[in-house]
Amino acid sequence: MMKLGEAANRLDRRGLPAPRGMSWADAVANRNFIIHQYDEIDRDITWNTLARDIPELAAALDEHFKQAWAAIAAAE
Repeated sequence: MMKLGEAANRLDRRGLPAPRGMSWADAVANRNFIIHQYDEIDRDITWNTLARDIPELAAALDEHFKQAWAAIAAAE
């Protein structure tokens, strides 16, 4: 989740819109909380986020990944 938050921050700075229903700012805030308030982490909430939200995020980003791989292939 820390890496996702960092990636979200970089994507946001590059102007890539977040997938519908998701927020880069929320991902970054989650990252900051995990890093700075790790002693307050609720493991049930964290597990629910990983189990439910991460697969949704991966599916929402699928088209972006396809476009990125196509751009890389075209540049080679």
